[in-house]
Amino acid sequence: MTTPTTDPIVTQLRLELRGITKVYPSTIANDGVDLRVAPGEIHAVVGENGAGKSTLMKIIYGVVRPDAGSILWNGREVKIGSPADAQRLGIGMVFQHFALFDTLTVAENIALALPGRPALEALATQIAEMGGRYGLPVEPDRHIYTMSVGERQRVEIIRALLQNPASSSWTSRPRC
Repeated sequence: MTTPTTDPIVTQLRLELRGITKVYPSTIANDGVDLRVAPGEIHAVVGENGAGKSTLMKIIYGVVRPDAGSILWNGREVKIGSPADAQRLGIGMVFQHFALFDTLTVAENIALALPGRPALEALATQIAEMGGRYGLPVEPDRHIYTMSVGERQRVEIIRALLQNPASSSWTSRPRC
């Protein structure tokens, strides 16, 4: 277990990856990856197909376990063994492939990802507010099958924001 540091630059880090390695039988997906992310920063992970980008994101979200290396959250080493673990820390994920039901509305799809059974009318208001706040407008009553790929991506992002992984209440505001 890593002990927290008093270095002001390091203590400002939200997420730090140290030497993350993931090896599959026929390939090395990640080889000693280091990444440091402070609150409010935006990073892009780029590379060719097969470079290990998705594997790295799945490690951060707890879908895949690294073979070596460590993950620090707010300066403390953590083991992220599942998406639920990641969400408890405050980590959300929007995957490349959509997980939406075409015959349901935006609000119905998002409700499926939230704890309990939120009232659809109240949830629709939250969706519209969240979309407006982040410049991701969507119509909560619109069916997914009528939406473009870009609009579906907005729904996925808004769903991740409304899940507010670090909070147990779907009405809470997202955290960075």
